[in-house]
Amino acid sequence: MKQFSLINQHGDELVVLAQGAILQRWSTALAGARRELILGYPAPAYYRQDPFYLGAVVGPYANRIGGGCFMLDQQLVQLEQNEGAQHLHGGSIGLHRLLWQLQEHSSDRLVLVAEVPDGQGGYPGPITFRIHYQFTAPNTQQTELQVTLEASSSRATLIGPTLHPYFNLAGGVADVNAHQLQLAAAHYAVVDEHCIPTGELRKVQGTAFDFQQPRLLADTRLDHNFVVHGHLQQAAAVLLSPQGDLALSVSSDYPGLQVYSGDHLNSPFLPRQGICLEPQFFPDSPNQKGFPFHFTRPGQPFVAKMRYVLSRVDRHADTQA
Repeated sequence: MKQFSLINQHGDELVVLAQGAILQRWSTALAGARRELILGYPAPAYYRQDPFYLGAVVGPYANRIGGGCFMLDQQLVQLEQNEGAQHLHGGSIGLHRLLWQLQEHSSDRLVLVAEVPDGQGGYPGPITFRIHYQFTAPNTQQTELQVTLEASSSRATLIGPTLHPYFNLAGGVADVNAHQLQLAAAHYAVVDEHCIPTGELRKVQGTAFDFQQPRLLADTRLDHNFVVHGHLQQAAAVLLSPQGDLALSVSSDYPGLQVYSGDHLNSPFLPRQGICLEPQFFPDSPNQKGFPFHFTRPGQPFVAKMRYVLSRVDRHADTQA
């Protein structure tokens, strides 16, 4: 399986696989050593059977669709039901399983393309997807990964992919409970026992999901969509390493952010060894009145943009006279 490496001016490295356009590694130089920031398997072959969507592009539509079905132009569309009666992350052969084709590759830029055939996973199509990775160093203390996801279809269809890396800014050696998390979200989507939204957007204030101010993740179990502002220049989430030396901000033009604390990870990983911060439309949006999304149609291509900014934090700055 092909691997593509991107390196920025700081010497940070991003390794992307052809399968699933997967982020296999993101390493940074810190205090004379290298630290891995996302969970990954040691060799590409392991990803062929990976059940955790590790680092992958997921879709055509990310997250869950209740009953695996929705109405499109007065017609019922039945998607594959690959999580009980629900549809999850594009089905068993979603974007995470496809071999993406190389379109452009330089030291800090990568463009990959994949096609979902008509009817795969139940999606009307065919749908052509393109992902742009741009890996830069905007200043001496920051590394930035800019991601653009594009899609076009010859038929009206449902599109809303995202990225699914599991972050652990401590290097992946333990769970993420000692990380601090801040979310620019005053509401979250309430879900039922199948993780399908009930339609209620509840205030986070006074709940275990209130991360409007930075606080320890601790043992809070999260697999919820948060309502965010959908602005590339405003962080929807900020994650701080236990050591306080790295901060990761995530922003996008999506209106939602799924936060998953990795509780269902298992061998060869540990539960909660990584946390996912997934920009997205709200789950089950086509079946929920008032939830934002749109159908992609011929001549109306889909575009979503995301930014991941890694900052090296000077822990001594506040103590200097």
